[in-house]
Amino acid sequence: MSSFKDQNELLQFVLNDPAGATNLILELRDIVAKQSKKIEELEARIEELEAQLNKNSRNSSFPPSRDIYKPNPTSLRKKSGKKPGGQKNHKGSTLELSKHPDEIHTNHVTICKCGHSLHNVNPKKLLRRQEFEIPKLPLKVTEYRAEIKMCPICGQKNTAEFPPDITQTVQFGENLKATILYFKNELFVPYNKIASYISDFYGHSLSSATMIKFQKDAFRLLEPFEISVKEELIRSPVLNADETGLKVTGERWWLHSIGNEYLTLYGVNPKRGSNAIEDIGVLPKFDGILVHDFWAAYSKYNCTHSFCNAHIMRELQGVIDGFKQKWAEKMMDLFKEVYNCVFVQNNRNHLELAGFEERYREIVEAGMKENPQPDKQQKTGKRGRVKRSKPLNLLRRLKKYREDILRFMYNSLVPFTNNLAERDVRMMKVQQKISGTFRSVDGAERFCRIRGYISTVRKNKKSVFEALKRLVGGQPFTPQALMG
Repeated sequence: MSSFKDQNELLQFVLNDPAGATNLILELRDIVAKQSKKIEELEARIEELEAQLNKNSRNSSFPPSRDIYKPNPTSLRKKSGKKPGGQKNHKGSTLELSKHPDEIHTNHVTICKCGHSLHNVNPKKLLRRQEFEIPKLPLKVTEYRAEIKMCPICGQKNTAEFPPDITQTVQFGENLKATILYFKNELFVPYNKIASYISDFYGHSLSSATMIKFQKDAFRLLEPFEISVKEELIRSPVLNADETGLKVTGERWWLHSIGNEYLTLYGVNPKRGSNAIEDIGVLPKFDGILVHDFWAAYSKYNCTHSFCNAHIMRELQGVIDGFKQKWAEKMMDLFKEVYNCVFVQNNRNHLELAGFEERYREIVEAGMKENPQPDKQQKTGKRGRVKRSKPLNLLRRLKKYREDILRFMYNSLVPFTNNLAERDVRMMKVQQKISGTFRSVDGAERFCRIRGYISTVRKNKKSVFEALKRLVGGQPFTPQALMG
């Protein structure tokens, strides 16, 4: 390409060599076009990288543990204007005196300050103070003896019966077994820590093998319970489903959770997709409404679907933070307005809901104009599809699944989010943090079945300890008894 010192030299070149000047202009045009295209590609790449850097647990599927800077928590509920804490005229609660104390110790006044004896003087009044304390007790050992007598007439030997639950020469009682199961499956305490607790508080040693036997017995006794839970879930009008990773024998496996507000079912599988869901056996027979995220494996089943709007709002926040697009802000405001109308004000006026849905369509269309489909000619490889931006991918889902996303507006049984299932799987993450990996597949399966029983008991507001006592006694709750 020719270079010119000043404007006059360029003018002389154009006048003396029109053809050369034309070629130079065409060459410069091609260079500018290539540079413009490259600049657009680099700007898109910078925008994508900045969006990735801005990801956190509030605007993506990242877990909170990956947050470098902890975002402030947000809520869909609007501020009430009230001050935090107890409100005016609120009746407080405190530890109150027990009407039936276990022990009473009376401190006597024996002599007056003047020196006169008060032994024979009746007290004018008694002041009361009480201490609530956990007793430190040794392990209680109860011995049962059965008499053996010989009949003096016929010579036959007669042996007395032991209580039906006393089957071994030496055995542990229901309270201790239930305590072990509670520590392991509700508090997620490792076996060695449970053994230390029993030793420190009760002065008795307990091996890991013994505690594992308690787990195995509970797993076996809960098989009918799990079968019954599956049958109840299949008949349920609405189910929530989710999955999360866990470590089994050092490898990545998957915990699958299916449940509703009363029941919880867990399954553990090396696969995340349809094979695992088929093994659990609930969703293939289910024809109600299934609430879940956009994991494709759930969408294969022939039931009505409802998508988790908490996931959508996190993605909208990601578009706002990473791409600064106005349509996402409008959609976020719309979701908050709908939530407040439907769940806070309990207003499901059909005209108002229709207005919300129309605004939803308008916002999606505006977003589509802001994010046009990519040019197929920009495709770099021979295979695959043209890469779309994250805002466009979200918009396409919002448009395609509008009915499933907004199902909560018209059906009062459908929740706004999939938080119920997420709470159910969250406990597995807590277990992994405290106790680490499962050392065997059998151990993971035992934990899942017992944990499902405990979660179901909790959802029905029953005592977990009493439920575990019934379990070790061979009479666990049935799902029907819990829900009744």
